[in-house]
Amino acid sequence: MLILVLDSSGSSCGVGVYRDGRALLRLEESMQRGQDARLMPMVMEAMAKAGCDFPDLDRIAVTRGPGSFTGVRVGIAAARGIGRAAHKPVIGIDRFSIYKALRDEGAANLLVVIESKRAELFCKFYPASGEAHEACMMTDDEIKTFLKQHPGTEVRGDIATPKADTLAVCAALAASAELEKPEFLPRPLYLRAPDVTFAKACG
Repeated sequence: MLILVLDSSGSSCGVGVYRDGRALLRLEESMQRGQDARLMPMVMEAMAKAGCDFPDLDRIAVTRGPGSFTGVRVGIAAARGIGRAAHKPVIGIDRFSIYKALRDEGAANLLVVIESKRAELFCKFYPASGEAHEACMMTDDEIKTFLKQHPGTEVRGDIATPKADTLAVCAALAASAELEKPEFLPRPLYLRAPDVTFAKACG
């Protein structure tokens, strides 16, 4: 299965082309902003260097958050546009699922913590048994208190996870995704309202 992966939801901009789990081409640049200007040129470069045409793709995967409000929208809009033009399915993968797939074997519980650029971080708890908790936002102190209440919990996320090819994990999750399930729709996952500054009224 040939999959194009787009990720602009965090503090980088990444594109990967994967065939049956093997990376044909992977590009990633660290950036806090500017993904709107870099993502599509990176897509075109990755596809050209991988020797693939868009009609060759089986699926397009995109990270749908949580993360940068603008970055999430940029990535999803680009993926949807490519999918529509190439007549290929677009799979949305949330970042909690990516870090969950990177967990250590044998961990009792898992708390995924993702950078938000705010005092409160994006969090999701996966207990050893039972259903995952609803995603929420917690401060550093609240996370420390939570971990004391849930001993033996492994922490994964932007800071806690060793450097890994998250694009490859996203591709693997997209390859096995059931298209009809709502959690794989390419729609943003937001845990807080966007920061908006309105112009002051004149007069």
